[in-house]
Amino acid sequence: MSSHPSSSPNWPAAIAAARADLAAGRPGDARDRLTSVHDDPTAPDEAVRLCASALRRLGLNAAALPLLQRLVHANPASSNAEHNLAAALGDLGEMAAAADAAKRALGKGGTAPETWLVLGRALQGQGRLAEAEAAFARSLSLRPQQIEARRDLAQLIWMRTGDAPAAMAPLDLSTVGLDLRPALAAIGAAAMIDMVGEKAAYDWLAPLLKTRSDAGLHLAAARAAGGFDPALALAHAQAATEAAPAAPDARIALATALVAAGRALEALPLLDAYIRDLPQDQYAVALRYTAWRVLSDPRALDSADYAALVRGYDLVAPDRIEAPFAWMTEAGQALARLHPFQAHPFDQSIRAGVQAPIDPRRVGEPVLDAVFEALSAPIDAYVASMAGRDDPMSRRASSDGWDMTGAWSVRLRAGGRHTDHVHPKGWVSSALHVVTPQPDPDAPRAGWLRFGAVRLGIGLSLEAEHWVEPRPGRVVLFPSWMWHGTEPFTADGERLTIAFDVQPRGRD
Repeated sequence: MSSHPSSSPNWPAAIAAARADLAAGRPGDARDRLTSVHDDPTAPDEAVRLCASALRRLGLNAAALPLLQRLVHANPASSNAEHNLAAALGDLGEMAAAADAAKRALGKGGTAPETWLVLGRALQGQGRLAEAEAAFARSLSLRPQQIEARRDLAQLIWMRTGDAPAAMAPLDLSTVGLDLRPALAAIGAAAMIDMVGEKAAYDWLAPLLKTRSDAGLHLAAARAAGGFDPALALAHAQAATEAAPAAPDARIALATALVAAGRALEALPLLDAYIRDLPQDQYAVALRYTAWRVLSDPRALDSADYAALVRGYDLVAPDRIEAPFAWMTEAGQALARLHPFQAHPFDQSIRAGVQAPIDPRRVGEPVLDAVFEALSAPIDAYVASMAGRDDPMSRRASSDGWDMTGAWSVRLRAGGRHTDHVHPKGWVSSALHVVTPQPDPDAPRAGWLRFGAVRLGIGLSLEAEHWVEPRPGRVVLFPSWMWHGTEPFTADGERLTIAFDVQPRGRD
């Protein structure tokens, strides 16, 4: 088949329509209008750029990458083309390549603070933490009002040092204009929840709440208040929906606050409508299962559901592994070398532990590359097990296969745990146990993976319904919408895991 289309589209009209689609939040439509750019080497650069932008908004960075590389080749002096390539590479986890592209953008005269932000994230992903911190600081020096750079710098300081006051310095509300304070306050409150708790975060917000009232600020206040006053959290969630009734964040916050306040029956129609609009929001699916459970609805999960949806597989070492009995021990030693931090990242489930990103395609440690190779068979088996099932995850299965969309390692020390959570943007999630703590006869489930426990602040607390015993080399796969966490452990040793999310290939 010829690589040239039989007739070229009306590019000016297609470009104008695609711009309108993107402005209206319809990236799928924009992509469909411009799909001919993939096969037409004469397509205008603007059509190529808009198509790449649409693909990136859809989360299809791998599909956008050839288009962005094409733009760099066609515009060798363009710092913008290099920047866009660097950003996509970073989103794909190609941190070394992202850093190189960002540096080329700066070398071509780029001065955008966003390029320094992309560079900082790429350097952090490579473990080059001092350089990353300097890049984030440079981004802020160029544009002090840049909220994303403030958050990234604050988080990096926290993870490197565990020093909450130092981490809060970039989030000082007095350092930005009045118009940006609500957005920065929301980020600061979320950071404080992770570092020092909900009440301190709410007290930090209180002065601004007296002078400002917008949806984002009320959402931050609702999240913080949920830790100590469910009625106050509900009041803030209601205020957020009054300010922005169509905003997804406000809608789901209201449903959460209603369930936490013991009003699950009122939350259900809100959740049904929300899931109709955003069927892939895994947190919303989890919250509806929680509401069903509270109301003793027959649609709530039962033991048969857990048995079908939570599967454990013992990895088989590739043939080239000469000592498979020592495989996980070596993998644990390699993983430990990837952990440079002292504290957990913001907005994560980890307590008394740390997390490090991993590129599953090129870890750089042969034993870990072998681990990711061995994961393919269990994932294939798990996806195949969905055949014939009618549930929110199985309905998304694709005959085209699957892609691993992100991976990371978590290291928990004594007293460490994962709080109960879901993966809002996942499909299939996982826990591969590499190193496990010593057994504790006084707590037989210490360090075990648990499912079904729910904590919505102090308003709702449901006990776990299903457990899986960890052991080195066992990967557990489950729906991203399923509540999961770990039982804390105090025995000797550590809990070292690899986690990853999987998405069905070929689905938006």
